[in-house]
Amino acid sequence: MKTIACRLLTLFAAALIVAGAAAAETPTLASRLVGHWSLVSVAIGDQRTYGVEPKGSMFFDAAGHYSVIVVAAGGAGVGAIAYFGEYTVDEAAGALSLHIDAGSRAAVAGSDERRLAQLDGDSLTLRNERPSNGLSAVTLVWKRAD
Repeated sequence: MKTIACRLLTLFAAALIVAGAAAAETPTLASRLVGHWSLVSVAIGDQRTYGVEPKGSMFFDAAGHYSVIVVAAGGAGVGAIAYFGEYTVDEAAGALSLHIDAGSRAAVAGSDERRLAQLDGDSLTLRNERPSNGLSAVTLVWKRAD
């Protein structure tokens, strides 16, 4: 009986060690966001307001700071948007909250935006939660640039 108990205890301890090692190896959303991202596309609802090949750059650092620049392609009339601030990640929800310190549109300074994040290899898709005021959802697709 003592031998069985020792073997079970040994197996349990080994299982805990393996589970802990597996958890330590799984990168978090926050750690996977850190770096430089290049814009692939912007969709507002089903419209490509920034053109079919907009340009953009986004940075996240490990200390919780970010910056975003999006420039319209070709003849798209919306121009550009830029903003920066601090971010936090909700790992369980797969979402980030962006606090906008300042930006090219003064009205957004001091506001907070929530984005649902989907990472697939070197591709990052950010979607806003559909605004309650009837505006269209915004989807930005980025690729890792660093």
